[in-house]
Amino acid sequence: MSVRIKRGFISDAIAASSDELGIREDDAFMYWFYSILFDVELEDVPSDEVVDGAGERQIDMFRLEIDDSKQSVNIHLIQVKNTSGFSANTVSLIKAGLEFIFFSPRDTYRATPNEKLLEKIENARQAIRQYGNNSVNVNCYFVTLGDENDISTEALENRDSILREFRDSSIFGSFGFHFVGANEIDRINNLRRNKGREINATIPIVYDANRASIVEFETAGVRSVLCTVAGVDLAKLAQTEPRDAIFDTNVRGNLGLGGQVNKSIYTSATDGPTSEHFWFMNNGITMVCDRLSLVRDPDEPSVKVENVQIINGCQTTSSLRSAFEDGKLSEHVKVQVKLYESKDQQFVENVVIATNNQNSIGSRDLHANDEVQQLIQRKIEEEFGLFYERKRGEAKSASVTKSDVVNLEKAGQAYLAIFKNQPTVSRAQKYKIYSQDLYEEVFTKSQPWQLAVSHEIHRYAEYHGRKAYRELDASNPSRNILNYGVFHICRIAWWVLVNELGADSRDGKVLMNIARGDDGLLDTAYKRANEIMSEIVKENNESLVNLNNYFKKSQSQQNINQYLKKLQDATS
Repeated sequence: MSVRIKRGFISDAIAASSDELGIREDDAFMYWFYSILFDVELEDVPSDEVVDGAGERQIDMFRLEIDDSKQSVNIHLIQVKNTSGFSANTVSLIKAGLEFIFFSPRDTYRATPNEKLLEKIENARQAIRQYGNNSVNVNCYFVTLGDENDISTEALENRDSILREFRDSSIFGSFGFHFVGANEIDRINNLRRNKGREINATIPIVYDANRASIVEFETAGVRSVLCTVAGVDLAKLAQTEPRDAIFDTNVRGNLGLGGQVNKSIYTSATDGPTSEHFWFMNNGITMVCDRLSLVRDPDEPSVKVENVQIINGCQTTSSLRSAFEDGKLSEHVKVQVKLYESKDQQFVENVVIATNNQNSIGSRDLHANDEVQQLIQRKIEEEFGLFYERKRGEAKSASVTKSDVVNLEKAGQAYLAIFKNQPTVSRAQKYKIYSQDLYEEVFTKSQPWQLAVSHEIHRYAEYHGRKAYRELDASNPSRNILNYGVFHICRIAWWVLVNELGADSRDGKVLMNIARGDDGLLDTAYKRANEIMSEIVKENNESLVNLNNYFKKSQSQQNINQYLKKLQDATS
């Protein structure tokens, strides 16, 4: 498919996103790309990560991910241009922006007129101080509708200058700069759109009847085969249409953005002397399938597989495919392959997790099939007719309307904020809801109606918080309070509902009617919560610019507890 046709498809998607969000197509391109890169819905793109505007320093979107359990920080910086090429000048300006973010003195970056960018810089530098620069991974994306195979020499030289300064100097744990054009955008979009496709194949294998070249093993209802496959045959398997469907179950996917691992594998597979040792130097490929059948024909040995997926070794396979399509893949390349036959989805998920230990896998996935989660799902459906989404994408597959979905993770976070008075943990350490200390407290000891009601109160607060961030003036304290303090506002709004508006804290059905109804009671509680939180911020002399950090500190929930106790004492 030509780049021109891919651009047409992408432009159609951008136009549809523009209509859906009611924004210009240039802005819609940013939101749409973010949504497919990080696999979120358009309306779930965080507005506070959009730093586009005056003083943006060629950074349109700034995403900061902190994994406290792994002591790591991931920073994603995205520049999106609705153009058909990659401007060398823009690459140069991006370099200046990177230097501004990471190297400029405090007085310099604090003078920027872009308050959202300032806040992100403050947060990023605080994370670097806390975790150390070697724990920080930075990825910078220059996104256009251009052709990645037609980038000017000057633009490539400017890119190399960025890599010398930020990657080769080992400032960070890792650093990547990626040109993302029509080809890569189309591939990422197809990966997201075409999940769950089935691949059946006959894979040629290396077989010698006179020696043990194949190992078979079966236990606990799972059949396995360990064998060797020529690199060329793996490359052809990866070419099976729909392209990249073979990687649908892989946690990481084929991130063909020029990562160092890919380049290293590519080089090993195309270099004559090195390619002969590829079998020894590579960790191999792991596949799962519904059914496998060995064909021990000495002339055409193979293994036939149904619904096969490569769950580990995605980058190896995609690198071999690239080398093959470039006509450079050595015929000497051989790869170890482990095949598992099982229709047990839980087994498959466990193998995916165990074999992808370099990838970040959400703790939610580990608990999705817990008995308590299944019971919560059934109870919420029976009581409220709502769909409790235990697994990612489960509601979408079942064609459930978004307004009827109760998200497991958000429900747990909201419950922790509302019923356990810990909004800061919900805001800054959501992974803790899966910890040994809190998981049972949040999900096992709670009532399903409490999770559902908490979720709906949070849904309301999150929607209005984003709206406030878009519409209110930057000088209005409510703008940042309502956007960054969503869980804190939920905690206070619940207190107002029960203590000032007389709601029965034990009647789940009545409370759900309040949370989802249009009687205005929740709106009253929400506005009152904003008043209270604004007063707390004012009393404690908190900077409006740093409210994001304030809501991540335990001091914020302590201040709320003290203030609400004072109100309670005044009325008793």
